[in-house]
Amino acid sequence: MKIIANVKFDLNFTTDYGQFYLNDKDSTGDTGSEDFWSSQAFVDKIAIEEGVLGISIENREGIVKCELEILKSKSTILDFDDFDHVCEASIKIESGFLQIVDCPFNEIELETEIEKGVYRVRVYSNNLKAAYSENPADFYKIEMWKEALSERNVLKRYLG
Repeated sequence: MKIIANVKFDLNFTTDYGQFYLNDKDSTGDTGSEDFWSSQAFVDKIAIEEGVLGISIENREGIVKCELEILKSKSTILDFDDFDHVCEASIKIESGFLQIVDCPFNEIELETEIEKGVYRVRVYSNNLKAAYSENPADFYKIEMWKEALSERNVLKRYLG
């Protein structure tokens, strides 16, 4: 499947343990390993294993309000003033299917066909202070595009 136009999905679901997963359908990564949510992954708000990324959410209710956009080319967002935290990591999609999965039950919230290859995934976290209100308002925007494998990177760090 060749990406000829940007594809966007709006997601609203619940999860536990302050995380959900973006993964290759056939991922062999171990989200229970000690290395997955290392101390660095925890402060960076993104964990990495073979074929799976752990996305950290701020609210304790497990409410995920998220937008996922698969781009045909690198993100054009260069100004991060509207976001609290921005991080990136790479993932290899070998099966041709991308999934968004809750934790810990591994219920598939989204499965879509995607071109095989290595993708850069950027997670924008917003309204993190509002995550602790009676009605959590934290929001997550995820963009991904094909790009060579590279290290995890934090482009803007939340200090709240």
